[in-house]
Amino acid sequence: MIGSHKIPILLVFIGFGLCLPVVSAQENPITVSGTVTDSETGELVVGAALYVSTQDIGVTTNQYGYYSLTLLGDSVSMVVSHVAYTTQRLTYSSQEDLVLDISLVPARLALGELEVIAPAESALQTTQMSGVTIPVQDIENLPSLLGEADVLRIIQLLPGVQSGVEGSTGLYVRGGGPDQNLYLLDGTQVYNPSHLFGFLGTFNSDAIKDVRVLKGGFPARYGGRLSSVIDITMKEGNMKRFTGTGAIGLLASRMTLEGPIKRDRASFLISARRSYADLLVRPFLDRDEEDFGYYFYDFNVKTNVILSPNDRIYLSGYAGNDRLYSYYRYEGNDDEDRSGLSWSNLTATIRWNHIFGARLFSNVLVGYTDYALLADSEYRYDTGGTSTSRYKNSYESGIRDLHARVNLEFIPSANHSIRFGVGALQHYFLTGAYEEVFRVDGAITDSTSSPNRRLRAGEFQAYIEDDWRLSSRIRLNTGVHASNFLIEDRTYVSLEPRIAALWRLNAQTSLKASLAYMQQYIHLLATTSGLSLPTDLWVPATAKVLPQKSWQVAGGVVQMLADRKLELSLEGYYKKMDNLIEYEDGANYFNATYGNWEDRVVSGYGVAYGGEVFIRKRSGRTTGWIGYTLSWSRRKFDEINDGRWFPYRYDRRHDAALVISHKLNARFDISGTWVYGTGQAVTLPVGHLVAESSSRTVFPWTRGERTALYRVQSARNGARMPAYHRLDIGMRIHRTMTRVKRTLTLGTYNTYSRRNAISIFADSADNGDLIFKKFSILPIVPSISYQLSF
Repeated sequence: MIGSHKIPILLVFIGFGLCLPVVSAQENPITVSGTVTDSETGELVVGAALYVSTQDIGVTTNQYGYYSLTLLGDSVSMVVSHVAYTTQRLTYSSQEDLVLDISLVPARLALGELEVIAPAESALQTTQMSGVTIPVQDIENLPSLLGEADVLRIIQLLPGVQSGVEGSTGLYVRGGGPDQNLYLLDGTQVYNPSHLFGFLGTFNSDAIKDVRVLKGGFPARYGGRLSSVIDITMKEGNMKRFTGTGAIGLLASRMTLEGPIKRDRASFLISARRSYADLLVRPFLDRDEEDFGYYFYDFNVKTNVILSPNDRIYLSGYAGNDRLYSYYRYEGNDDEDRSGLSWSNLTATIRWNHIFGARLFSNVLVGYTDYALLADSEYRYDTGGTSTSRYKNSYESGIRDLHARVNLEFIPSANHSIRFGVGALQHYFLTGAYEEVFRVDGAITDSTSSPNRRLRAGEFQAYIEDDWRLSSRIRLNTGVHASNFLIEDRTYVSLEPRIAALWRLNAQTSLKASLAYMQQYIHLLATTSGLSLPTDLWVPATAKVLPQKSWQVAGGVVQMLADRKLELSLEGYYKKMDNLIEYEDGANYFNATYGNWEDRVVSGYGVAYGGEVFIRKRSGRTTGWIGYTLSWSRRKFDEINDGRWFPYRYDRRHDAALVISHKLNARFDISGTWVYGTGQAVTLPVGHLVAESSSRTVFPWTRGERTALYRVQSARNGARMPAYHRLDIGMRIHRTMTRVKRTLTLGTYNTYSRRNAISIFADSADNGDLIFKKFSILPIVPSISYQLSF
């Protein structure tokens, strides 16, 4: 038996032994660094793996295509691979640090399989868990609603991610709400990433380069949200030649142009999309008498300039808008009725990347984001004689941010990398403003306005993150994210530890675990409809309303199967959330506007836990995945459900998805998705009471007696809708003529026309029994689109 006094000495020797690879790696090291680019476009390649098998050392390129690899010896053979590119083997000799920029050739896959090289930063070897990278090809290949490729709809197919109501693009990740997702577009936040009342995402796939989804195990560099990070990077623009893509579909048309401003030095990208239902209806309307319609548009722009081998500047922006409007002139007089509803997103980002040396990389970012809602109506009418009266009302809400960040990545060795940075945000909240104005002959005779105010808040962030390979089998990622939030006379401070660990059992299997504490300083007061409505209200933490907090622990195993062609991931998680808010019973955005919204909400907490299975094939003619989630999500508010625990609306016991894409040959590819989910939790009547009443209501079953009918509700979310399931299929037909590629896309959403319920409501039969009716909106929906690429 080992004496207790010998244990510390033993631990020292164990720690020294684990660190031996790190120490030995510093003997006569040579650092190879540079960027990896696409040979056809000049785009930086994110996630390319560089691996030296003789030293069992490797890295992947970061979000900006940069890598740094410290090795032993002056002659090294290295393998460079990426699932979308042809694998390269490079041999070089150097006695000093070397800058090596690498170009990868896109894979031209017709038949057969791509060679799969085990990258050093694959799921087997990185500490990151609960994360998925979605190739743009998957977004474009898989079936979509009305033919519009939608990254958010693809994310819904991942385990641990629930959708909202039928057809919507809302994301509910591991029991969290829609406000707990951090959407980043080129590093700048997007607050309401949806069009068409939540049925379509704002991100145009033609402008997207890379999508990274994190559901847990958050590194210290991320903060401000409890449940997920959706990090989307736009394309940079083709550095080699001018190209374009144009498409027309049932819902919208789009166009993307990109090319060099100066070959291999500067490029641009412009992408636009617009729906046109309003334009199709307009010829059938007498616009002097009536007009109505709805449209949305997106506009993306980006410029990429290489100032020097060590400096690169990016300018990017996004603008999107939805507009619903109506106009009607009454017959027989000049009375007019106008109304409108619009919501918009605007982002702008400037980013500077600088390489200080072979081991130090920096990214400086300044960004702006603005989400705004305006609902207004106006009624003009004659009051007799020559007088004209007008009544106008309007409602506004929104949030605007200005932010700046400095991020640095220091790589002292191939076994060790350190990230650190600081940031500042200035928030401007408009927490709902309502106004009514009466005018007679242009003069204001009466007006009413809500008391809600504009709020200004400051947020400061700093983090440090250390990723350390202790041995060939053990790796740790530890860090801390610190933040400070100031609003009016209140200050909140948070210190958020993060830790993730990996233990490599063998060449095919790894165990992982993570712990993350998160704090969020903004809330979303949302309706319970499950739709992403523009009237959902963003509000800050205040002296009365505390910041949201959570901690999440997760553990799992990654196993490579079928000669590394399949990746199996099993994960379990537990998440506790505090200071969640909801409208109190009977409150909504409108009556909260007339009072102080802080007095219309209640605060509580929640828990979510479950397990996830994810089997994925990323290369070859057939790709796709199978995902399954077994989960529980519950809430508790003292003022709701008599203070008892109740299921969250999106508590789904079982959730499954099957995703397949198959390339038949160079001209044809087919795809399909099938999803299943336990029915949503809802509150429904379970019976009724009939009591005497002085009202004139007479029910047939009471023999003419005057009665009142009182329905008895179930516990909060104590009932379930029917199970949800749906099959989508798609086919793409390609043809290239005179350097122009033509693609015809055919598809069906809800192929077997399952009448999935969007809501259930209760009614009474003639005998007084309760009957329940379901309301569904999307039967089988066919789609067709035609695309030209040159």
